[in-house]
Amino acid sequence: MKNEILDLVAQFADAQTKEFIPGESIVQYTGPTIDKDEYVAIISTVLDGWFGLGAQATKFETEVALRLSKLHGVYVNSGSSANLIALETMKELYCKEDKTYKIITPAASFPTTVNPIIQLGFEPIFVDVELGTYNMVEEQVLDALKDDDVIGIMYAHPLGIPIANTKKYYELIKQKGGFLVEDCCDALDSTYNNGDLVGKYSDAATLSFYAAHHITTGEGGMVAFSQRNAANIARSYRDWGRACFCSGKDVLSSTGACNRRFADWLGNGVITDHRYVYDRIGYNVKPLELQASMGLAQLKKLDDLTQRRKDNYVCLNAFMKSYEKYFILPTAPEGTDASWFSYPITIKDSAPFNRADIVEFLEENKIQTRNFFAGNLLDHPAYKKFDFDIKYSLENASIITNNTFMIGVWPGLNEEIYQYVFKIFEEFFKQRGL
Repeated sequence: MKNEILDLVAQFADAQTKEFIPGESIVQYTGPTIDKDEYVAIISTVLDGWFGLGAQATKFETEVALRLSKLHGVYVNSGSSANLIALETMKELYCKEDKTYKIITPAASFPTTVNPIIQLGFEPIFVDVELGTYNMVEEQVLDALKDDDVIGIMYAHPLGIPIANTKKYYELIKQKGGFLVEDCCDALDSTYNNGDLVGKYSDAATLSFYAAHHITTGEGGMVAFSQRNAANIARSYRDWGRACFCSGKDVLSSTGACNRRFADWLGNGVITDHRYVYDRIGYNVKPLELQASMGLAQLKKLDDLTQRRKDNYVCLNAFMKSYEKYFILPTAPEGTDASWFSYPITIKDSAPFNRADIVEFLEENKIQTRNFFAGNLLDHPAYKKFDFDIKYSLENASIITNNTFMIGVWPGLNEEIYQYVFKIFEEFFKQRGL
């Protein structure tokens, strides 16, 4: 009966094809790229009746960690949770003194790359970014590293564009006895240092598997480490702060993975179940086993999905070069290769139109746009509540807030759709006599 159900699921998924109708169909800026493989994987796991993290999650953690040049992965319920758990782990491992430590981070970012810095009691040192590559301004980073209280660096590779100096920053922060956290949520399969996968030069690397990202489990995230001890700490924070490290079918065992599930764990002479002993003030940010099964199906397609993103960037960028008079176009720094999340466009101050003009025109013609996330976080109400010590000019970050938007390069787009996109861009400029 299960096989019959899965066969029907596959037939259903195969039938879900959509024709692109110019002017009627929405040109999404991003979206999930899934087919019958993912549907079958999810339903098969559901029919097995096991919902907690198990064998599929363990395999998914290992395989994803390897794509980040790490050995150990900890699967969580979102990329935002991955950043929180990563920084909690770093705090436990590296912050031994009773003082306020500082972390270097770009002002132009997604909120949940920066929020854990504030939430966990660190002081952020905000640096600016370059326009076009959206990499951090190196001079500011190097100057900030002179501060004795700096313990870490935490940033996202912006929209798939690798931070080219990651290896350099990693080596410098290790000399200070600190850590580097790479948020790779937009950049899975991107490379830096002439071919190394992003994630290699860091103490922790995070991913998001939200539907907008390179691979998806619907919701979900991952934090990966090279050291098993760090992964065990992160797993504890993920699982309420629990001391027990059993997972999957081990949770049904009367002895547990440690072979001493029932013992005097509290040191009071009373036999206690290890599964209810807590070492940390933790969270519950676990995903589901069925999501991991979907992720494993997605991983098999990652090479193809990455190449299609790169091909779409090449196609779109070749067209957009005709308008460089008005736009700062995105580019990957030398020595890097971007697995593009999207295509960011920054309108030059000299352009005879503003972002609202072109974004409104594109949206009216069914072409989705998005801002470059928050732009400068410090321009937003939530962050104005804090008395941050702003050491550097954040001019470019604020330009991004006001002048930058992005359109799609995800694998759901193709040359037929781009021809429509190009037509709409041409109409915009024609109507303005440009």
